Amino acid sequence: MRQFRAYVLVVVALSASIAWSQAQSAKTSPYIDLGHFKGGTWAGLQSINDFGIAMGWGNVNGGTGIRMLGVPLLGPNSSHWFESGVNSENWVNEGGGISSAGLIVGNILDPNGWPEGYAWTANHASFYLGKCSDCDSSSAIAINHLGTLIVGNSGKHAQDGTVVQATPVVWTSQVTWEDGKLTLTWQIHALPTGGLESFFPGLTLNLWGAWGVNDLGQIAGDGWTIDADGNYWEIAVVWTPKRGGTGWDVQALPMSDDFSYNEALGINNAGEIIGDVWGGTGNLQGAFPALYKQDLGTKMWSVHVLPVTSPDLNYGWSIAWGINDLGDIVGACTDENWVGKATLWNSNNLSSVKSLGFPGATSGAFGVNNLGIAVGGYWATTDTDENGNLIAPEQAVAVRFR
Repeated sequence: MRQFRAYVLVVVALSASIAWSQAQSAKTSPYIDLGHFKGGTWAGLQSINDFGIAMGWGNVNGGTGIRMLGVPLLGPNSSHWFESGVNSENWVNEGGGISSAGLIVGNILDPNGWPEGYAWTANHASFYLGKCSDCDSSSAIAINHLGTLIVGNSGKHAQDGTVVQATPVVWTSQVTWEDGKLTLTWQIHALPTGGLESFFPGLTLNLWGAWGVNDLGQIAGDGWTIDADGNYWEIAVVWTPKRGGTGWDVQALPMSDDFSYNEALGINNAGEIIGDVWGGTGNLQGAFPALYKQDLGTKMWSVHVLPVTSPDLNYGWSIAWGINDLGDIVGACTDENWVGKATLWNSNNLSSVKSLGFPGATSGAFGVNNLGIAVGGYWATTDTDENGNLIAPEQAVAVRFR
């Protein structure tokens, strides 16, 4: 079985090289500018599987509703978009994922107007994932390669729409025999927070999310709150499966000495976690990319602040968003004007950092697969409206760096 899997990966890698070379034969730039769904105005990509199928968000046919989208980057259908057919609501920027089998997860608006976790495939087979019993919404943020675990959160809102509680959740798959046929169902489970709600004295972390999951069942995420003065407080955590499959244990990831808060946004099959550290002491301002590693002998976790593309800056908003099983890490680094550019790091060389070369005035990379293809979005200008939102519509982009 292991030899067969290795053979498949070799075939996929060779096919990827041929298909990507064909896609690049008519151009000199290293990236593929995917733009948006036909008839739409904007799109951005969040995740890509090892067969080169990416998923993200955008609008279609000039509509205002957000939809989950997909686009193959390899093979005869390369660059041909497909969409979920239902209006969605991207609850958080890092939302959405795709498994190796092509199952796409995210959320759509339910009849009450709240987002609910949703899964679908390119042939439009789809289903709701459900929410916790005391919640009015849920959001599916990521799925592992095998397609056996989905993670996210489930929330409760006040009458004015403010989220007052968010519970970290995992959906587990179960195959049952019903009416003479096999049926795949998903069951939602609240993840434990282990008393970490009181991590910061005098505050209660009431908002939680699970943002990354691997094939071993390890889950990365965080807990946060907003105090009476509007200040954010946040800790990064990891959930580890208990022996016998009876649930998960939770553990806080270490803080960097120079920062007060941290985030965990993704995890690979080697158990490496990426995200950021922020709330710097002294002259440090903003967020910096971070990698968390566990010593296999002592089981102790360590945090490594990754370099930025402007090494002399002590401020900015630089974050690692995605990591593959080879240790390739993608995200964005900002310059002296706080303008971000899609960036690449590697967990095996902690001093390595370089730009991915996305087009546009500002960009970010959010997903990366084991073939070395990074996906994300870019904006043509850095001009913003009165609310600080970029005026130029986001456009989808991909680059192969291996």
